[in-house]
Amino acid sequence: MKRKLETKDRRIKKTQKSIRDALVDLLSEKDVSEITIKELAERANINRKTFYMHYSSIDDIFDKIENEIIEKLLLILEKYDFFQAQFDGYAFFTSLNNLITEDYDFFEKLVRANSYNFLFTKVKKVLKDTIIEKFHEKFDIDREMLSLYTEFIASGLMSMYAEWFSMNSKLSLEDLAKAGSNIAFNGIKSILAKQVSSF
Repeated sequence: MKRKLETKDRRIKKTQKSIRDALVDLLSEKDVSEITIKELAERANINRKTFYMHYSSIDDIFDKIENEIIEKLLLILEKYDFFQAQFDGYAFFTSLNNLITEDYDFFEKLVRANSYNFLFTKVKKVLKDTIIEKFHEKFDIDREMLSLYTEFIASGLMSMYAEWFSMNSKLSLEDLAKAGSNIAFNGIKSILAKQVSSF
């Protein structure tokens, strides 16, 4: 029984991945408003009935992708306490990398098709809200000022990953984790300090 359920689960995931990949491929060719369920199903090599077994509409695909990624992101944010002395920024970014690696091809296609704004906006909001909540609980900081700081951090983090994908960077995700951790938790001065010390 367990084996049958695992097989069914793998089949469901495989079909959903085909639908999502087909959607990203079509987004590189046309605007989302021009994409029909019929052509999406054809691109994914399934029939319309199979599509509706998984999603109710194209918007539903986006909603479910967002919800899945946000759920995983919240688990990562809950795992790390930024205020502990032993907080490891590199480990935090490595966890973000692992989230991306789980569906690397999808994220790469999404960014290269320049169709990630729907995800960018919601994920950034979750990052901002979580960081604000964590800082506001620990420190007496004006919430409006804190919002500006978190906008800078969250936007920078999201843009860094998007830029990495779009430029076909030779840097590994591990290098990206190191750079992201250094910039986010030590600031641009850490890079300038290295340059000065090399003279």
